[in-house]
Amino acid sequence: MKLKMSKNKITNQKKILLHTCCAPCALPIIEYFKQTKLLDEVLLYFFNPNIFPREEYQKRKSAVAEISKIYDLPFLEGEDDHNKWLNFLKGSLKDAPETYLENSDRCLQCFYYRLDSSIVYAKKHQFLYFASTLQVNLYKNTTFIIQTARELCRNYNINFLDLPLDSYLSHKNSIELAKKYGIYRQKYCGCEFSLGAD
Repeated sequence: MKLKMSKNKITNQKKILLHTCCAPCALPIIEYFKQTKLLDEVLLYFFNPNIFPREEYQKRKSAVAEISKIYDLPFLEGEDDHNKWLNFLKGSLKDAPETYLENSDRCLQCFYYRLDSSIVYAKKHQFLYFASTLQVNLYKNTTFIIQTARELCRNYNINFLDLPLDSYLSHKNSIELAKKYGIYRQKYCGCEFSLGAD
C-alpha cells in the first residue's frame, strides 16, 4: 500500500500501534478492532528483523501490506536489520543461538527485542496505545510476551492494550480468514534457527 503522507503525519493521526508479526496473526485482531469500532485508530507496524531469509521476509511483509489494503489500514515497515537483531541475541544469551530449542530463552530474547523496539517507536511517534499480534499467538509464551510488553509500556509511559482474545479461537479464525483472502501463511516462526523446527 503506497502512503502519500509522511510517516510522522500518518502515525500522529493514529492512536494504536499494532506491532504485526505476520498477516495471519493480525487478521483476527483486526477483526476484533473492527467489531469494537477501533479500526480507524490502528496502524500496522511490521517490525521483524528476525525473519530469514530475505525472500521470506518479503513474502511476510507483502502479506501484511495486502491485509492493510483489504481493511484500509495504514502500514509501516520498521527497521530491517537482521545483523543487529542477531548481535543482540548473541549478546543476551549464554550460549550460541543455534544451540537453543524453539520457545526457549532465544525466543524470549527475540520477543523482548522486537517489543522494546516497537514500543520505543510508538512512544517516539506519540501513540496512545501499544499492542502486538504476539499477544494471542497459540504457539508462543504469551504470558512472557504480555508481561514484558506491559512492563515496557509502563517504563516508556505508554498504555498497553490488552486484547481479550482466546489464542485457540484466534488461531482458528486466522486460518479461516487467510483462506478467505488468499493470504500467505508461513511454515515456520521466522529466524534461521527456527527453520524446520515448527
